[in-house]
Amino acid sequence: MVTREHFIWGLADGVTFLSVAAAFWIGLAAWTLGQSVLLIAAVPILIACGLLIWRGSLLRRQATGLSRASFRKAPKGSPIRRIAALYSAVGTTQFLGVVFVAFISWATHRPDLIWPLIGLVVSLHFLPLGWIFNVRPYYVFGGLGILIALISLLVFNGSGKTVAVGIGLGLAIGGCAAYLIANAGPLADSAFGKSPLPAKA
Repeated sequence: MVTREHFIWGLADGVTFLSVAAAFWIGLAAWTLGQSVLLIAAVPILIACGLLIWRGSLLRRQATGLSRASFRKAPKGSPIRRIAALYSAVGTTQFLGVVFVAFISWATHRPDLIWPLIGLVVSLHFLPLGWIFNVRPYYVFGGLGILIALISLLVFNGSGKTVAVGIGLGLAIGGCAAYLIANAGPLADSAFGKSPLPAKA
């Protein structure tokens, strides 16, 4: 049986994944701008990431009586196992998509396209996740991320593409994580009984 606590646990996991992803994308933009910029940006990036992860861990405490083992031990054929399989399929598809766009960028000698295209793939994968876990903010972020990736591809040139998609996705992902933290209760109230698995990213 799936409870409200399962959903809260999943949101906490989502916050952790999103926080790390936000730090990666903003760090990528800083690294592209130069080593000195990365050194300056590293401390605030790590602090912000750490704060989000910490708040996510506090959120997980609301899911009393649950542990990761309770998900691993879910009976075969249960809703949790079925949705976990869907989640795995989405993750695998995302990985294959990343490999594909990286190969296309390499084959066409356009390394400047790699990160914007990867950002596009990552953003697209949030759309099915929003459906699987019934987390509406994932739909919003997915659409926003797609827009950011397309703008970086079409408007910017050279390394500017990487900087644009890095800053854009980093801020958008971080904003999504903060929204999940601030609105965990209402999101759980809205989705409870509709989603059979924690909302991982």
